[in-house]
Amino acid sequence: MLRRIFLCLTFAVFWSFSRAQGSEHLMRQLTYCHIELMDAGFELEFDGQELWHVDPTHFTARRRLPEFASDWTLNRSLPSQAHYSIGTCFYNIPRCVAGENNPPQSIVPPDTLLYSESDVKLGVENTLICSVSNFHPPPVNISWRRNGEPVSERDVSETQYYSDRDFGFRVFSYLSFSPERGDVYSCSVRHRGLQEELTRFWEVEEPEDSPEVETAVLVVGILVGFLGFVAGIILIVMSKTPAV
Repeated sequence: MLRRIFLCLTFAVFWSFSRAQGSEHLMRQLTYCHIELMDAGFELEFDGQELWHVDPTHFTARRRLPEFASDWTLNRSLPSQAHYSIGTCFYNIPRCVAGENNPPQSIVPPDTLLYSESDVKLGVENTLICSVSNFHPPPVNISWRRNGEPVSERDVSETQYYSDRDFGFRVFSYLSFSPERGDVYSCSVRHRGLQEELTRFWEVEEPEDSPEVETAVLVVGILVGFLGFVAGIILIVMSKTPAV
């Protein structure tokens, strides 16, 4: 029998504001803890994108989006806040569960998508993205294969868990690769809500002709057609000219 796994989610909404155009922005804090696996997480999000997360083992803050480094300054107290918040999570969960007479846990299996980051060109480095979403609770286990063989771990990176407004989770796994004709890649996901491993496949297809090639073919076709037309006119004129 599967033992129950309890999860704690705490959200702190820092601000929600509107600009002149009427667009709203949301910044929030997520803390979760997994009692059975003794796993935990702490992160700051802005409009659904992670800004910072704190490594729960060494309690060091890490930036997810380095391109925004100049816009966001790390609060030096963030690791200590994470330490306190995660400790509170582990402390409160057993008491909340006992107080609610061991309520059943909501288990929702994930949805997955597999796609490339940019247009495919043979031999040009690219990134495959495996999107795992709408699941509860964490964790999920994601694995990659190329032509049926496991890929090198150094080519794979993974985000922290992102939270959705409905308390579901999503996570992204990235595989750096160089497309070669005929290669088949797969992303497999395991979650306690799935009866079996969920696998998506992605095959390297030969890129279609570029716009430059298509334009050249069109020009050649028009030129050949024009020359044929001219040749036809000449033949008609010659056929109607009386012999001397």
